[in-house]
Amino acid sequence: MPSLALNLLFLLAAGGAWAWYHVAPPQPPVRYRFDLHRDVPGYTFQPEAISPKAAATLATTNLFNGVYLANTLAPGNRTSTPTPTPTPTPAPRITAFMGEWSATHAREMSVVSHTPDVCWVGTGWLPVASEHPSQIEFDFDGHRVPFEVRTFRPPGPGPRELTVWCTLVNGQPYSEIARFANPDLDPGDSPKARSNVTARRLAASQFRTAVLSRTAGTGDKQFVRFSAPITGTGDWRPVLTELQRFARHWLTLVPDPGLHF
Repeated sequence: MPSLALNLLFLLAAGGAWAWYHVAPPQPPVRYRFDLHRDVPGYTFQPEAISPKAAATLATTNLFNGVYLANTLAPGNRTSTPTPTPTPTPAPRITAFMGEWSATHAREMSVVSHTPDVCWVGTGWLPVASEHPSQIEFDFDGHRVPFEVRTFRPPGPGPRELTVWCTLVNGQPYSEIARFANPDLDPGDSPKARSNVTARRLAASQFRTAVLSRTAGTGDKQFVRFSAPITGTGDWRPVLTELQRFARHWLTLVPDPGLHF
């Protein structure tokens, strides 16, 4: 009898959890997806290959990865007499990444667990306290989408990096509730140890978001991330402004009636 009761409790818990996400969940009025434009005014794109290890972790072939160099710096664009550009850019280069996962393969990759808060920290980058907000809305033809905003210091020499990213799950922005840019990390710890601390905090936030929004993790996913160095005076404001301008040229937010659920 005790074993029967335990089995019944387990089935009720499992069935209740499944029903919470799949039985008449709230439906957003519009679902979106990002379309990507390879050409961005003021920049020249250089693709970069994904390492075999990263490709295995990402578990999808639908990836875009590379660097956008300001036209005054891009190879082949240097001249003995520099030509002024109509729109000067404060970013000498912008790194850009997009990944997509279909509903049929969504279980193979929890994209929301592979943000720079975890992956960059795991490779030695350190979050840096900054006055900028941890989240900002980018405008796409009247549709405002939240993007996470962080500043990181590289593991070696070089300027700080301002990075922004956004995750769409089932066509809706997947926002992070709490800020993870400045957890209580010990600089003396290994990158893996620092990454584990951040990953645990991020997982708790994502679990809460999934429960409150009743968003199952088995639908289509898109993840976009782009970043630029903070150079010169160290002011992050012009860099963030340029990233916003870059987003409007690099991405288009469109309704997607073909999403799978």
